This record gives sequence, C-alpha cells and structure tokens, in this order.
Amino acid sequence: MNINDILKNIIEDKYNEIRSSKDNEGIFSKIDYFEGNAIGQIGEEFVKAIFKEENIAMDNKQKVIHDEYDILSNGIKIEIKTARKGLKNNSFQFNGINPAYNNDYIIVIGLTHQNAYYLIIKDKISYNHKKRRYFLKVNEKERQLVAMNPGNSVNYKLTLQLSDLKSIDNFVKELKENLL
Repeated sequence: MNINDILKNIIEDKYNEIRSSKDNEGIFSKIDYFEGNAIGQIGEEFVKAIFKEENIAMDNKQKVIHDEYDILSNGIKIEIKTARKGLKNNSFQFNGINPAYNNDYIIVIGLTHQNAYYLIIKDKISYNHKKRRYFLKVNEKERQLVAMNPGNSVNYKLTLQLSDLKSIDNFVKELKENLL
C-alpha cells in the first residue's frame, strides 16, 4: 500500500468516527467548522454585542483587542474565553489564560450544538509555591490552570465541565449585577 493511502485511510476513519459522534441539528452546530481563534472571536463579539445592546459602559470600542483584557468597562478589566464542548465528554477547554494579566473578571462562554453557557469568574488566580501550579477559584473551588504546552509559562488552559457552567439565559442579569 502507498504511504499516502495509509495516511488517507487513517484520516478517513477518524473523520467518520468524529462525524458519527456529532449532532449536526443544533442551532450552533456550525461552530464545528471554525478553528480555535475564530471561536474566541465569536465569544468576544457576542459579549461586546450584549454590552452594546444593554447599554453597559465599554471604555474600549475596538473590534478586537490584543491586550491583557478584551473589554474595559468603567475601569473594570474583563477577559473573555470561549470554547466548544469536547467531542467525547461534557467538558470545555478555555485556552490562553495568562496568570500575569491583571483582569478583574474572566467570562467564559461554552458552546454546544444546542445551547450556550457561561460563567463570570472573579479573576483570583493564585500560585501555590509548594505544588508549583496556578489555580483559579471557580464556583468556590480551586481549579488548576494547566500549561498549554510543556515548558510554556505564559499561556494556560482551564478545563470546566458542563455542570460548572450556567445556561446563557441569565447572562445579562448576572453581568449587570457584577458590573453595575
């Protein structure tokens, strides 16, 4: 067998495995066609659109900010992280969290094919010197931030379960309670 045929067959098998495990009927099922950066931009644009729609102050009006925060609202720094649900489990991996950044809040947006979820986290990243690990308090529990790549001491990821997140239905109300 040709070496390209071997690789092609492996790719086809993986494609069919993934495709068969997906529910392509949901209102958000098109998220499967976007790579990670695009999903992040969708979440950021969504939260900014909510700010605009609800007349919540936004000090920075640029479309995309490449800084330590995505939204500045009355001096409050907000980072937005967006992820889609994993294929085989009910978890979301929120990438690119930098412990050196001084955000007030991290808003996570989790997308499934059928629903959107969120969590507004007061950014309290701590470093445990004994364990040599960063932690973020989520729902009153310390959650470990894991380096995205071995030796990478800048970007970390936070993995949350679907049960950790809230239905997007109460997002606007909670956003206003935290920011106004």
